[in-house]
Amino acid sequence: MLDRILNPTPTFYKWDKFWVGFLPAILLPMLSFVFFYLLQMNDMTFAIYLQTVKTPDMLSKILSFGCIINLGVFFLFISRDYYNAARGVIGATILYGMPIVIAKFIL
Repeated sequence: MLDRILNPTPTFYKWDKFWVGFLPAILLPMLSFVFFYLLQMNDMTFAIYLQTVKTPDMLSKILSFGCIINLGVFFLFISRDYYNAARGVIGATILYGMPIVIAKFIL
């Protein structure tokens, strides 16, 4: 039943599933968080980096960078006609978008 809700349109592609798009879209921003640390702020320890990121301005920038990474994954799925997987990417990006809005405008 849940599969029918998450994948409403029938498809003949094996990997065109909601979770196939959702899982990388959740993991790639986390990896970009570590990549951003290695690229920009490798002169400080990771613990100090985490303390720096707790500020709302820095948090919104790093999460926004992760959402831009998701844009590439989204277009990859769209170009291969994996529309259900692209829905998963959109769902994960919306989940990442909520803390961005909260950090940017409320905090």
